[in-house]
Amino acid sequence: MHPAAVEDRFISRAGNRRSWGVALLGLATVLWLYAAWQMFTPYRTGNGVECDAPVVAEREADTDGAWMTRRCATERDWPQPLAALLLATPLAAAGGVLYATGATTVALRQHEADLGRARS
Repeated sequence: MHPAAVEDRFISRAGNRRSWGVALLGLATVLWLYAAWQMFTPYRTGNGVECDAPVVAEREADTDGAWMTRRCATERDWPQPLAALLLATPLAAAGGVLYATGATTVALRQHEADLGRARS
């Protein structure tokens, strides 16, 4: 096989790694945005109680002395945003590694080619 074809294939694989890294980082970003939306938007419980967003909720004593934010927090569907954050973490790590290795490989190959042309 011709050396130029081998080099093109090598650069193409590095570009594919970089593209997969961008895709995984994008998916992780969508999951982070979903979790943030769950934390920063007000909601209504199944009983029709209006609850503030969990991040900005104020603690108010209810008529029976219970804290209203606790009642809202216990009725909030927490597994979904937590699952999104737990899934986003390895996706972001893998995406970052794939993007960094692909981008570094392409940059080093271009640098090596520039050095070869400079020596000629």
